Amino acid sequence: MFISGAGPAGLAAAIAVARAGLTVQVADARRVPLDKACGEGLLPDAVAVLASLGVQLTDTNSCSLHGIRFLGRSQSAEALFAGMPGRGVSRTRLSQTLLERAEELGVCFLWETTVRDVDMERRTVRTSRGLHEACWIIGADGHHSAVRRAAGLDARRIGSRRIGVRQHFRIAPWASMVDVHWGEQSQAYVTPVAGDEVCVAILSRQHPMNFARELREFSRLTEHLRGALPTDAALGGASLETRVNEIARGNVVLIGDASGSVDVLTGEGVALSFRQAEALVHALLAGDLSVYRRAHEEIFRVPRAMSQLMLLLDRYAFLREHVLCALQRHPNLFDSLLRIHIGERVPPLWGRDGVLTLGARLLLT
Repeated sequence: MFISGAGPAGLAAAIAVARAGLTVQVADARRVPLDKACGEGLLPDAVAVLASLGVQLTDTNSCSLHGIRFLGRSQSAEALFAGMPGRGVSRTRLSQTLLERAEELGVCFLWETTVRDVDMERRTVRTSRGLHEACWIIGADGHHSAVRRAAGLDARRIGSRRIGVRQHFRIAPWASMVDVHWGEQSQAYVTPVAGDEVCVAILSRQHPMNFARELREFSRLTEHLRGALPTDAALGGASLETRVNEIARGNVVLIGDASGSVDVLTGEGVALSFRQAEALVHALLAGDLSVYRRAHEEIFRVPRAMSQLMLLLDRYAFLREHVLCALQRHPNLFDSLLRIHIGERVPPLWGRDGVLTLGARLLLT
């Protein structure tokens, strides 16, 4: 099997496939550990999938997270994880941890190797370092996937496009939660990633975006960070909500952002790819990609609905203020939405306990 992309999606797929006893090659144009601008919080569902793959996050390489808190101009609301905690972990530490697990399982890596073309009939991949035979070709190479383009799967729809910038600060976390500060045109995520470090990620509709200027909008956050020194330079990237029309053709399959994405405001990007990796292995062992197609659609079902709700809050200030007040007055609503979001409940979209029904109650309360 040949996997293009050694980000979390590609490494999770490689681990899952190798655990099933298949031979795996992973190619990437760069070398790990790979960095990316993101919020760096893993919700409990993502931590659980990692554990099932034999990837353990501990207090030595990550930080425990016990819930999510929304902070508006004058309101705040929080919800705690009912079961196991989440983990805050820097993208580079996560990348290194996944790499070590993949190497334990005998995965072969081709670094600084670019995919140039795929031939589904001959079951080959042409790269910058030669030709490789592969019974299955997995595109885990992100939004601008070369595998997706080469396989003729590049038709996709972009629902939203925003800019994210992330920076780390040397300071002891002031809460064991992910704080989401809501501003007029942006949100600031704060995630503890170590006992003496936090990650601050800002998402905005403005472009170009200046991290220091955007940070000044969040007075409570700047007060917390007073005197804290940055440990790295600000790193930026795009946040896209996309739908890919077809995720498999012949012996080519897409996973992670290459197969579609939700806005990073949901915090579910990495978790989606981990769950997709598990589903993909089941489909490959069964020799039936329709199994993966169905699972892929189901995996995206609730996160897409949550993404739409979060983007509405980003877009309309009056709605955001109303919802934050409702969450503050009715914590059980926030708890229910969080349980759905992290997969502790799997509701229908509609119905008495459906995610859209809960969303409607939130908007009308």
